[in-house]
This record gives sequence, C-alpha cells and structure tokens, in this order.
Amino acid sequence: MLQSASPTGKPAARRRARRRLLGLTLILTCLALALPAGASVFVPAGAGSGWFAQTSGTTAQLNDVAFIDASRGWAVGTAGAIVATTDGGATWATQTSGGGASTWLSAVAFVDATRGWAVGHDDSGAVILATTDGGVTWSEQESGIDYAWLQGVAFCDATRGWAVGDSGVILATTNGGATWSKQTSGTTDAGFSAVAFSDAANGWAVASSGGVRILATTNGGATWSAQTTGTTTSLSGVAFIDATRGWAVGEGGVILATTNGGATWSKQNAGPDTSYLNLTAVAFGDATHGWAVGGSGAILATTDGGATWSLQGSGSNAGLRGVAFADATRGWAVGSGGLILATKSGGLPPAPAAPTITKLQPASAKRGATVTISGTGFGASQGGGSVKFGAKTCTKYVSWSATLIKCKVPTAAKYGSLKVTVTTAAGASNAMSFTVKR
Repeated sequence: MLQSASPTGKPAARRRARRRLLGLTLILTCLALALPAGASVFVPAGAGSGWFAQTSGTTAQLNDVAFIDASRGWAVGTAGAIVATTDGGATWATQTSGGGASTWLSAVAFVDATRGWAVGHDDSGAVILATTDGGVTWSEQESGIDYAWLQGVAFCDATRGWAVGDSGVILATTNGGATWSKQTSGTTDAGFSAVAFSDAANGWAVASSGGVRILATTNGGATWSAQTTGTTTSLSGVAFIDATRGWAVGEGGVILATTNGGATWSKQNAGPDTSYLNLTAVAFGDATHGWAVGGSGAILATTDGGATWSLQGSGSNAGLRGVAFADATRGWAVGSGGLILATKSGGLPPAPAAPTITKLQPASAKRGATVTISGTGFGASQGGGSVKFGAKTCTKYVSWSATLIKCKVPTAAKYGSLKVTVTTAAGASNAMSFTVKR
C-alpha cells in the first residue's frame, strides 16, 4: 500500500509519540463500546428476533457497511478487511484491499455497483481506497495529509465526495478521488466521526471529541458552520434522507433529530433503559423507518421518524459499529469478530405463517368421532385457534400442538361432504375435504 510522505522537518520521535497517543485513543474508544452487565437485555431469552447472523468469512472487527440495493453490499474493518456480497449476504466474499495488519478501515461508501471508497488509517496516517470494479481491485488514493485518521466518508455521485477525521479534517473531491483537497472546518480539535450528504450542496459532519458536535454546509463544503445541538455528548453516527430531515446518535443513548436541516436539533426519546448505551451508527430506510446500533448488540428502531424508539433483539452481545438499510425492511448491521447481522423484516420477528393442513385421519367419520388433523403452523397450544367442519366450529379438543390437532366432529355438523379448516391468529388454513357419515 502506498503511504503518504511525512511533513518536512517533523522529528521521528514526535511521529512515534503521536502514533502511541492515537493508538491509546483508539483503544479507549473501543473500550467505550463495552456496556454494563445488564446489557443482556438486548438478547431477550425466548424472544423471537427478526435479526439473524450471516457468515462473513472474517474475524476482523467490521466498522461499517454499505448497500446500494437489497443484493449488493460491502463491509470494511480492521487489518484492511473488506468483504462483499451480491446476494443480500447469503454469501460474503473477501476482497483484497492491499492493506496490512495496521490498516484500520473505518467507513465505506458506494454510489453504484462498481464505484466505491473506503477510508481509515495505517501507521503513516490517512488512508483512502477506491474501486471502479465493485471491489475486485482496490487502489489507494492520495489524501494529501498524513497526520489524520479518517473516520467517515460520503459520496453524492461518482465524482463528488467527502471524508472526515480527527484534528478537524474535512477532505473533498470533485473527480472521484483522483485528487482530494482540505476544506476549512474552522476547528483543529474536533474528532469527526461520520459525515452525510443529502445532495451535492447539503452535508453534515458529527464529532466525538473537541469543542464542536455538528458542522453543516449548504454549498458543498466551501464553508462549514457549527450547529447548535443542545448537547456536549460524543456523537458517532449521522444520517439524512433529504436536505431537511436527519438524525445523529452517540453516547448515553442520545438520538438527535432535525426537520430543518439542522437549524434546530432536538433530542428524541430512546427509551428509559438506554441511557448507558454507546450508539455508534444510524440508518433510515425512509422518512419513518430507522435504526441505531451500538455496544453489546444494541439495536434501536423507530417506525414513526423517531418520535418513539424501541429495542430489538439482535441475538448477539457483540458490539455493533455500522448499519445499512436498502429499504424499510431489509438491513444489515456489522461489528466485532466479523459479525454481520441481517433482517428481512425491519428487525421485527417474522410474522407467523398461516396454518396448513396436510392430512385428515380418518377422512370420514360420524358426528362425535375423533379426527386427527396433521399439518404445520397450528401453534404450540390452542390459544384462540379453532377448527371448523363446514360452518360448524369444533367445541371438543382432545389435544393441540404445532403439527397435530385431535378434535371431535361437531354434533351439528352437516351430513355428507364438507370442508375442514384450521384458523389461528396468523390466518386460516387451506380447506380439506371430509365426509360426515350418518
């Protein structure tokens, strides 16, 4: 991997000291993802989860994920790890980034199936990688700096993009990364952790450290200005669905929202048991459906634009660091140990399937006789379920399980051929013929 040149006259000892300091900062940041023992709340015992694990093929910590549609996505992480999928995550393949053990990739962005960028740092400083073939090959782009760790990247099209990092760094390109230039952020102490652009003009950068928490631009970064957030909390993630509506998340379970491009920000209610969360990333599938992820497998979701948020069972206690949604139902979250979680139901437990009858035994009998109904989806217990013989509902049940029901033919059932159905909370089953004998 190509490395940026060191600034002229900077002593080697000073560079080593800076790296040690940055390394310590990174370790502390990772430790901040650890939550109290009570964090097991995110994996409710016996509760169904709409999230399921996918096989990533790596044990590296994955820091970010990006999808351009429901099929094609990429995730990046430590040791230069990049994995990609073309089938929604059913299979993930390792891509060659060219980075070594010291390469830490923090963020990834794609504008279509072929063109993408990943940013981060290595022992020499800032790293920007780019691909024009969907990640088959990645090449390093010259950032123009060697002292910052890049933490976030966003592109509004194939040519215009931005990358942010520590020391108040904001970089921009208008030619797909062939050249990058510094923009004036107005700060040198802010540690920018994420950036989002809704279009070529309107963008926002959030900070996890320093004296500013959110910067915004309305002219593509020619000028940036601080926005009033009402909090000094460290922010780690930001998402906008258009030039006015956006969200930012961070430590203490904080979720901020704006409906006017950040002219004003307000806190949203993340719930009473989320004040100790370290939220690391946020994504919205549309104006109402959004998700925020964080330490110990925490996933918060909203279906009303953030007016209310609720915890979803992730099925994992691993720290989550990135999240992406292709629409209101299909999404992915990534984190420690190569973890990739996916959902096809917006994170909600899948709705139970309607019951299905496969066999009646016997297929004919007199009123009052016991009939065994075989099938699937009946439910572990009867609950509000019922069986009908034609228009008459069975009132006497011998047993009820998910695959087998034994009940007696109603005494008022019509003689001759009729249809038997099973109804549960999930709906009505197929109808199967039965004959009531005299």
